[in-house]
Amino acid sequence: MFRALGARLTLDNKGVAGAALFEAAAQRMWLWATSGLKTAADQLTEGELTKDGVHVTALRSDSGTRSLCRIAVQRPDEWDESILWLTTVDAVRTGETVEVGVSVEQDMRHLRVPPSPLAPPLVALLHDFVNDGATAGSQRLRSTAEAMLGTDQIDLFVRSCLLDSGRRLPVVLFSAKKEEDGMYPTEAGNPSLTARELCGLAHVFVMPRVEDSHRLTKRLGMLSVYDGAVRIYWPRFRLSDPPPRHPLHLRQRLNNASGPAIIRRVVEAGARSYRPPDGTATLLATRWRDHEQERIAAIIDDPDPARQASLLRDELLRVIDAKVALEQEMETLRHQLVRSAERTEDLDSQLTGVRATAGASTELKGRPAAPRRDAVTPDSA
Repeated sequence: MFRALGARLTLDNKGVAGAALFEAAAQRMWLWATSGLKTAADQLTEGELTKDGVHVTALRSDSGTRSLCRIAVQRPDEWDESILWLTTVDAVRTGETVEVGVSVEQDMRHLRVPPSPLAPPLVALLHDFVNDGATAGSQRLRSTAEAMLGTDQIDLFVRSCLLDSGRRLPVVLFSAKKEEDGMYPTEAGNPSLTARELCGLAHVFVMPRVEDSHRLTKRLGMLSVYDGAVRIYWPRFRLSDPPPRHPLHLRQRLNNASGPAIIRRVVEAGARSYRPPDGTATLLATRWRDHEQERIAAIIDDPDPARQASLLRDELLRVIDAKVALEQEMETLRHQLVRSAERTEDLDSQLTGVRATAGASTELKGRPAAPRRDAVTPDSA
């Protein structure tokens, strides 16, 4: 499987305790996962549930002030059963902070252009979290396109959004056509629909007036957007960035596939950069350790000595197999780290040489000029 979508957002507690916010998010995730399954319970229940090709797994782990709720849904594609989707939603509570991570993985049996992972139920789940005030990094998330009008809003957009070092998501900016304010090229897609599709994955803005494009150009120069064009501003934006770093889709080059291509580009970038919420791996390991301890305790309490010895022998063999596999993985990672360190040293030496050359002094110190050598024409053979 390969990751087709990744989203990570922080829920707004609005004065509610972190534990209550976590429970509400976990229940909302459960209702999303079991939608259409008549045999599912109304309240979150740990375990596995299978119905009509849909497999739902729910688990929880609690450790002090931290909690984890993971719900994984595996289902075939609605139109093509050869495509399998695995959606994993993690809710992690750390004190009063609750983070939600969404990962969509895709498995295809045939080589083809993969369909969009933006299924309506998943988009609805993201909309619920965003409408409740979720954030990504330091930026508030929205499910609609935000318009910018006037010099003040343009300056605020550049200063508080584009240049914000805490921004984690890309910005998609639509500009109006120069012929008429408020009109955007149909080939670029509807900004409102784009904002709905990219809810929780990007910040979508529109500039409905041409004069605001001129104001933005004065601030950004070649990094601006104008005359019906659409631009994607990746995180860690700087005014000194080269223009090709932030893709510009010019109006003259737009076609009917440009709108979906812009959405797909943002979705794929989010999938590549996705990382689960902090603490997810630790809480999963804690749950697994508790589960193993309970299983070993049940084996030890077995009153039949012969069966107890057989179970312990099987458990020992399983641990040995896991140990061998882990040692092989560690050896592979060790070789990769050695190669990466060697590669880093080579790059550092190259960069050091470049910087030494670039940093050479060009100050005039009155040194005598080198003797001039006249060009010598070689004699013909």
